[in-house]
Amino acid sequence: MPLRYTSPSDCAGPLDLIERARRYLAKMPPAISGQHGHDQTFAVACTLVQGFGLSVAEAAPLFAEYNARCSPPWSEHDLAHKLTDADRASPPTEGRGHLSRSTGPASPRPHASSVSTIATPSTPIPDATQFETFLRASFEPADVLSIAPGTLHPESERAIPEHGGVNTLSRDAWLERAASRGGIARVFTSRHGLFIRINPVRSGADGTDEDVTALRHVLVESDAIPKAEQERQLRASGLPIAALIDSAGASVHAWVRIDAKTREEYHARREKVWASLPGFQIDKANKNPSRFSRCPGGLRGEGVQRLLAVNLGSPSFADWEATHEDARDIVAASTFCAEDEPDPPQLIEGILFRGAKMIIAGPSKSRKTWNLTDLAISVSLGRPWCGFTTRASAVLYVNLEIARFSYRKRIRFVCAGRGFTPSDLARFHVWNRRGKDNEISQLSARLRRQAARVGADLIIIDPIYKTYGDREENSNTEMAQVLNELEKLAQDTSAAVLIAAHFPKGNLTGRDAIDRVAGASVFGRDPDALLIMTPHEQPDAFTVSPILRDLPPQPEFVIQWTAQHFERIAADPKSIQGRDKPAHEKAGGSYLIGSHRALFSNMPPVTYDRADPHGCEVVTHIAQKLAEAGKDSSKALAAFHYMRKSDRGIIVFDSNLKKWRGCDHVVA
Repeated sequence: MPLRYTSPSDCAGPLDLIERARRYLAKMPPAISGQHGHDQTFAVACTLVQGFGLSVAEAAPLFAEYNARCSPPWSEHDLAHKLTDADRASPPTEGRGHLSRSTGPASPRPHASSVSTIATPSTPIPDATQFETFLRASFEPADVLSIAPGTLHPESERAIPEHGGVNTLSRDAWLERAASRGGIARVFTSRHGLFIRINPVRSGADGTDEDVTALRHVLVESDAIPKAEQERQLRASGLPIAALIDSAGASVHAWVRIDAKTREEYHARREKVWASLPGFQIDKANKNPSRFSRCPGGLRGEGVQRLLAVNLGSPSFADWEATHEDARDIVAASTFCAEDEPDPPQLIEGILFRGAKMIIAGPSKSRKTWNLTDLAISVSLGRPWCGFTTRASAVLYVNLEIARFSYRKRIRFVCAGRGFTPSDLARFHVWNRRGKDNEISQLSARLRRQAARVGADLIIIDPIYKTYGDREENSNTEMAQVLNELEKLAQDTSAAVLIAAHFPKGNLTGRDAIDRVAGASVFGRDPDALLIMTPHEQPDAFTVSPILRDLPPQPEFVIQWTAQHFERIAADPKSIQGRDKPAHEKAGGSYLIGSHRALFSNMPPVTYDRADPHGCEVVTHIAQKLAEAGKDSSKALAAFHYMRKSDRGIIVFDSNLKKWRGCDHVVA
């Protein structure tokens, strides 16, 4: 017959126990002032609490009856204080509750269940206060607990929790129920143990992780090493252990308090806890927050599941984490240098490695989003980007600004320009979050989950200012908070994190490249890699200045927008817009944009071939005209891309002829 939860009417034992205690006290002499009255009163308190195993609440009425015979009677405060001291005193050699077992238990009432509801005389009755101490250390008063008696698995004969447990009573309701029976062992009848879920649940729960109402504890257990060694390691770990429990079997159960806010944080903290005990051989089946553990006070065969300690180690997970990580990170230089740690893989060769932070910065409307999209596509396919080799990797692009339909068109546009097919972008993941709450501390928690889901090696957040919330961009303190969140994101996911930043207005050529980023100076100092895009003298071109912390220096180079993406071009990186030139350079005047209108506004219709841009008809024509005018004909392609913009008013694409012609040219 399966074991059942017994209601108060099912058992007469506690009434008999209290009556026996009352009769016992009637034979004890009253306390009289001046005749060691304090010692006598304390001995009575110990008789009730330690001898009969009553809780303080159960003992109080009997103690008050005894007090009526004392001369003079003690105050209520004194009585409560003596009971509390008795409860904390060391148990007698015979064991706590030894007087409750001296005459044997009472017989059950005729209507009681056929399964015995009281332990037999040969079974040890555990210390009733352990259950109370355990619950008060591990749960809040209103928490609903899930407790289940043990039963044998029909096939393996292994003890398991019966069904999903009793999931309707709060912590304090369980304490009252146990106190009314003389201990939790008298509430359930089972010699196969007593089980309790490590976290509170909703009332009427089914026992799933979704039923858990507070992600408070992680269970640490091992059956692989001796129990004494388990206890030694756990006590020495410094972990914030709410309760340490002897399972009355081969293991010690540690309830480690982690107080996670989300399921993702719960699993991340659990892994940190487990990783901190490398020699413990943890039972990793205990990974879920709804897991059952052994409950102190339960009977397991001839043994008792005992509470070994409460509130061990650090006062909180945060305190333990800080102390643990500090201790782990401090190592002798001789040991540190002897370690053989492989370098992280480089996602962009010579520029960006996994786990690093990178910023691409440039002026407003410098096509940073286009460049980031090209970069994301290139890395996801393992194709070159701006002249750099990339490693095929999973990319998560967090789009905070561009409308969904528009960003879809941009991806297609860049793919067409690069000769890629959008259907090949299985490793390029887009997370559109325009118009949503994207404050960095909230977003980073979601990003950890999404990055883990897609296995991201690179996370791109565009634009970063959308994550500031109420923070001030020019505040080093507040921007450091944002960058610290990105640091933790990179560390927790092992992914590189890439953001875009902008320049302030004005001529910045007098500043060092690292100081051209707008806002707080931490933007130029914090990242591991910084690519500064400064406008070049050539049209739609930028000098890129790499600033690297952990990789060898890279020379400056020039990129230019070529219809649908940026390409590296052969140009002098020092020729940036707004920079004062030496006199001899000014005299040369090899590239004068102002003369384009005179040279090309009457250009006859000519074709442009994307497959052969340098050898096509229009670029050849432009090169010839530049040479005739004594200008640098090698800049013909750059001149074409400059003039093709409609706002220049120099050349135009004739849709009828499918050719380019000067705006002033009259078609016959």
